[in-house]
Amino acid sequence: MVPDNQSSEASARSLGGRVSSLIKIQLARGKVGVETVAGQLNMSRYTLHKKLKQEGLTFAALLEQVRREQAIAYMKDKSKPLVEIAEQLGFSELSAFSRAFKRWMGTPPAEYRSLRMS
Repeated sequence: MVPDNQSSEASARSLGGRVSSLIKIQLARGKVGVETVAGQLNMSRYTLHKKLKQEGLTFAALLEQVRREQAIAYMKDKSKPLVEIAEQLGFSELSAFSRAFKRWMGTPPAEYRSLRMS
């Protein structure tokens, strides 16, 4: 049995990773919410933000990182329409996804796909 202080330190170190994993699951289900993720970790939204801040992280930054990683993975499937990728990543419109993708990668998604995935 691990003493309480060691287990809490271990969970604190991996909170960002746990939040990222929960974000991936939520994205797969269609909608991501900080309240839902906090609830799954048995903490309030405020506590989640506070603990992430202690790790130098924010929920928004983790969400963006997961979306970027998933976008790149989804782009490898050339048969998957961009509008479907946008929906799977929780963007309300293709234009919002396109702006985010261009910010992340420096090029629009259609151009990225044609240049890098050919």
